[in-house]
Amino acid sequence: MSLFVSCGPGIETLLSDELAEIGFHETSIGFCGVHVRITPAEVTMDAVYAINYRSRLASRVLLPLHQFRCYDEKALYRSADKVDWTRFFRKGQTLAIDANVSHPRLRNSLFCAQVVKDAICDQLRNTMGSRPSVDLKSPDVQLNLFIHDDEAVISFDTSGDALHKRGYRQDAGEAPLQESMAAVLLKLAKYKGDEILIDPCCGSGTILIEAALIASNTAPGYLRKRWGFFNHPDFVNEQWLIVKNEIDSLRKDLLPKHFYGSEIDSEVARLCRANLRAAGFLDSVEVVRLDFADYTPSVQPHVLVTNPPHGRRLKDDLSALCALYRRLGDFMKQKLAKPGRGYVFVANPDLAKEVGLAPKRRHVLSNGGVESRLLEFDLY
Repeated sequence: MSLFVSCGPGIETLLSDELAEIGFHETSIGFCGVHVRITPAEVTMDAVYAINYRSRLASRVLLPLHQFRCYDEKALYRSADKVDWTRFFRKGQTLAIDANVSHPRLRNSLFCAQVVKDAICDQLRNTMGSRPSVDLKSPDVQLNLFIHDDEAVISFDTSGDALHKRGYRQDAGEAPLQESMAAVLLKLAKYKGDEILIDPCCGSGTILIEAALIASNTAPGYLRKRWGFFNHPDFVNEQWLIVKNEIDSLRKDLLPKHFYGSEIDSEVARLCRANLRAAGFLDSVEVVRLDFADYTPSVQPHVLVTNPPHGRRLKDDLSALCALYRRLGDFMKQKLAKPGRGYVFVANPDLAKEVGLAPKRRHVLSNGGVESRLLEFDLY
């Protein structure tokens, strides 16, 4: 049995490494995700629970139900009808199908999802006397259809909501950094949790919270209440709780004075504190409403990780942003412990030049479809 753990483009290798750390070594990299071979097959649901609960980088965990050759609309319908859907649906349950299609004759993903939906509803109407209704916001059963050329897979989405939805975000400022992307930045920064970290442009606090989750060995799914696998026919609540409690037993207290953030906007700083409170880290993370140039943490940080305004999605004045990036370079030179490391996430190459430091490395990432770079600096 193989699972497919999806992720954003370009981070497949990082995800494969993370899965190995969790304990899953039989992996192969695919398109926007990693195939995970589960042996023996009878522990598949334990793997579903663990990966959903522990992966900081994944988007979804998909359990394949049927893989087939798909030449056209009729082949898609016939193949979808070969699955025994009575195993997955009870009367009154709702359905949603997420489709990703690249096919010479099937050019519309929504149309392909509709064909699969029709096959499911027709079969259930004939066998059970009723059909599921569609609920795109909060379905009982979430399915995934992937077609590339003539190869197709229908999978059960065991995650439900995307895994970046950790459950701590009460609100966010404009153009917030997605939680899983913040985890990617920290992974690239080789952050393990023992170093003192600062985010001088902390916004709604996503990087700080993800760093605190890492440092406290808290699973990213710790606050989530709802999972797609709850409605899988093989779900066993007692076994899920065994897996969850074993992972939760690894949690530890945060060290004092290890996390610092500054945010100049008073409303965004308020949102940051609300998110920290929801995550359970308000008393462990110092956030001040200040321009970072005027801020000196009580303990000198070793690592800086930040996602400053990019000037693309936000209506920022470019000259002001240039000045901000110059001050960010000065902050790293003057206020980080030496030796130290700085990581600045940028989408505008012109702004990257304003930092005034030569990056050791540039990690290319796609952030919401925008090509971006995590600039890595060594400070001596």
